[in-house]
Amino acid sequence: MTEQRSGPERSALTPTFDFDGDYGAGYETLARALIPGYLDTFEMALAMLDVNLDASAPTRAGELASAVTDSAPRVMIVGAGTGIEMVTFKSKRPDWQCTGVDPAAQMIDIARARLMEAGIDDGTSFHHGTVADLPEDEVFDAATSFNVMHFIPDDGAKASFLRSIADRLQPGAPFILFDLFGEPGSSALERDYAAWRAYWTVRGFEGPPRDAFRKKIDNGIQWVGEPRVHELLAGAGFVDVRMFYRGLVYGAWVATRV
Repeated sequence: MTEQRSGPERSALTPTFDFDGDYGAGYETLARALIPGYLDTFEMALAMLDVNLDASAPTRAGELASAVTDSAPRVMIVGAGTGIEMVTFKSKRPDWQCTGVDPAAQMIDIARARLMEAGIDDGTSFHHGTVADLPEDEVFDAATSFNVMHFIPDDGAKASFLRSIADRLQPGAPFILFDLFGEPGSSALERDYAAWRAYWTVRGFEGPPRDAFRKKIDNGIQWVGEPRVHELLAGAGFVDVRMFYRGLVYGAWVATRV
């Protein structure tokens, strides 16, 4: 794709990572192995949303929502991926209405099949495209974005991406961002990235697959430091930005739509 989009998820602007090809097909195996706390982060996100959503969401730890009501939260999953995030949410909060957004058809197919296999696809939908492509009147009570923005260049595209999310959220809605981060060219990022590569070794990730993956990271990740993350979120219309998780070069933030 050569057309510049205003809200590129899984970014079409960085073809180093092909989510409609072999990389997408093997993405979850790689993510489980190499992203610190990969599965736990989805449950942490669920807990954060529980605390920040309105009173119709369950707030007691471990409580399941059992009844579907007209006030069921509408949650937008930006970068639906393999569906594991939606499965985590729907298996614990079956009343939530979840919409997955992804420009990669292969990822949507995987996510949809996973939800159907788990028998929790009721109340879920998918949009093949970007957030910017969604109808302007489609508004959500919360949103998440896992492993998306770090593919997007910081040349105005990251800012547009976050604004497109903010534009589809109700005032006061929580937003969770999970991303690779670090100040480009800094000694801190150099050390943390080295530690992440050491983690690959600890996890047994070696040989040609490791070399190929490092090349993708070096060529395709659009790094920004945490101050820039805060600046981008504030510029998009989010306040009360807080980091609630860090795992080496990965960070997770929760913010509130103004």
